[in-house]
Amino acid sequence: MFLSPAILMSLLAQAAPTPAEMGASVAPLVDRVKGSVVTIQSTKLIPRVVSEDPMTHYLRRQFGLGRPSGRPETQRGLGSGFVVSKAGVVLTNNHVVAGADEVWVQLADERRFEARVVGSDPSTDVAVVKMTHPPADLRPAQLGNSDQVRVGDYVLAIGNPLGLGQTVTMGIVSAKNRALGGRVTQYEDFIQTDAAINQGNSGGPLFNFKGEVIAINSAILNPAVAMNVGFAIPINLARQIAEQIQRTGNVARGYLGVGTEELTAEKATALGMRFEPGALVNVVSPGSPAAAAGLRSNDVIIEVAGRRIDGTLGLQRVVQARAPKETVEVAYLRGGQRLVAKVVLEENPSLTGTRALGLLLVPLSPSEAAGSGIPGLKVASIDRRSPASGYLQAGDIITGVVLGQQIKVPTPALLKQLEQRLTRGGGGQLIFVRDGEQLVLTLR
Repeated sequence: MFLSPAILMSLLAQAAPTPAEMGASVAPLVDRVKGSVVTIQSTKLIPRVVSEDPMTHYLRRQFGLGRPSGRPETQRGLGSGFVVSKAGVVLTNNHVVAGADEVWVQLADERRFEARVVGSDPSTDVAVVKMTHPPADLRPAQLGNSDQVRVGDYVLAIGNPLGLGQTVTMGIVSAKNRALGGRVTQYEDFIQTDAAINQGNSGGPLFNFKGEVIAINSAILNPAVAMNVGFAIPINLARQIAEQIQRTGNVARGYLGVGTEELTAEKATALGMRFEPGALVNVVSPGSPAAAAGLRSNDVIIEVAGRRIDGTLGLQRVVQARAPKETVEVAYLRGGQRLVAKVVLEENPSLTGTRALGLLLVPLSPSEAAGSGIPGLKVASIDRRSPASGYLQAGDIITGVVLGQQIKVPTPALLKQLEQRLTRGGGGQLIFVRDGEQLVLTLR
């Protein structure tokens, strides 16, 4: 095939240069992009927290022993981020700014600016921060296309590891579509890299050699057992989350309503069909979008909205990347025949809820409510700077809120009221159930 000089030059211009092609140094590239990288400093005032069993709580109140007390603890956080607009918008990790009372953004030239958290998404660990009075000479980063990233591409990580100051490390993309079993975030689709990442790099950019941000550095494995194994959030996902946060203040995700498992060659043979990568449906939730579209158990979903589905995680990534109320085409195999259904996605009920006290709280499912026999709210996730961090756990069910001498059924409004009392120096208690045992958590 003959390529004209114009087409050949266009293709070469799109390709990122290699270190050899850049000469003996990547310094020109670093000089071009480092101005968009920032350090994020945060401060959080943590009220004194005491956990006690119901009997100790009752005796203390019965005999007028007073409430447990202690000085509030000030926690300081340090992370990285990068500027994405002249208006002072910065992308970073949720865990860098979660629950922060004060946020400051420090530019590469060490100028500091007060900022606020516009919004964040613990499920993907993405947060949007905005400088209150941004300078006129901000240098926004250029965002790339993480779908085009290939294993083996050269990358640069820039951030503030261990508080040392702006630091550059280089490596390659080691893997794509990594999931860590929920150890880091609920929604996982990481780019893995061997560019050195340490504490403080969180929220900083991962650049390709064209100077584009392809991911947000987010997590490392235990450095005692894993060296140069870092994980970053693909920029296409982060950009979509950031746009939702700036537009509506929160994040909503599509919901199909199926439970799936990986389709193997053996399962395909047992079902009497040819093997093709996909997600094998084993459960269709009643009343779900999938049920309304006619999907059934043993269907194999192979494509959603034009995207190939290679398994359960692939299905999750594609569906949750779509917006609720969006109509998508779902291609699936049934008895070896390829069928297509139009599905109107709904909002994922497991990812909606109320935020208060640094907690994401969701209503109990019908089975959970029937099992406990009492009304309550389930803890879905906890910001590490929540006043209840280290005491409450995901899965705990809050069954009561104690304000003064009254025990009340928990509601989102009541928990926000308790949050306001804490900021004014007051206190209260949460009654919660864990593994069938009732406990009391005192917040001050």
